[in-house]
Amino acid sequence: MFFRALLLSLFIYTTLYAHQEKITQETEIISKESNTTEEITQKELLSLLPDDKFLGDPNAPVIMIGYVSPTCYHCALFYKNELAQIKKKYIDTGKLLYVLRIFPTDRFGFKATLLSYCYTKTENYFNFIRAIFDALVSWNYYNNSDELALLKKIAALSNLKEDMFNKCINDKAIEDKVLNNKLLAINKLGVENSPTFFIKINNNNFPTGLRECKHEGHKKLEYFSSIIDKLYAQATTPAS
Repeated sequence: MFFRALLLSLFIYTTLYAHQEKITQETEIISKESNTTEEITQKELLSLLPDDKFLGDPNAPVIMIGYVSPTCYHCALFYKNELAQIKKKYIDTGKLLYVLRIFPTDRFGFKATLLSYCYTKTENYFNFIRAIFDALVSWNYYNNSDELALLKKIAALSNLKEDMFNKCINDKAIEDKVLNNKLLAINKLGVENSPTFFIKINNNNFPTGLRECKHEGHKKLEYFSSIIDKLYAQATTPAS
């Protein structure tokens, strides 16, 4: 309970522009209170996990894992622009598996992440994320203390019932999962901000280092294409 409460307070009192050094130091202290982050390896985190929400064929030659924050403007740009093109060019053609993992960076994003667990079906989940990103600019959430009212507007568009909304927002088990997932991303993969992407050959034995497959910040389609095309060629070329 102490671990969950302490890490939750980090979300509540840390804004989107907080210094990452301070976040990392606090997270290191928190991690000493729990061994939950030791239950999964770095290699497993760079693969499709049972609870992951994803687009595409799980057996696609290349996997792309995106850590995004619901309140990240550059994440919204990627989702609206680059992801739509990546889906058409690579996901729908069976070349790429895209995995979305939410990495909340402030209180509003944390609440939105909790609410995302109400959407168990993949299509509904991605529609919810899209609705959040579409409304990001108009929310003006930095000057609005009632984040639940804003999230209720989004939920209402999908006809989510109020009792289900309240259940997800107040579920301590979901809170624990969200907090632990963020801690895993920080400690195991070195995720410090959003968006952060990991692109590699899917389910392979190639010695891919973390640095080689990690890509931070907003990138254009051409950047992603150069990486995906190269990995796809490697994954589909018969061994000599």
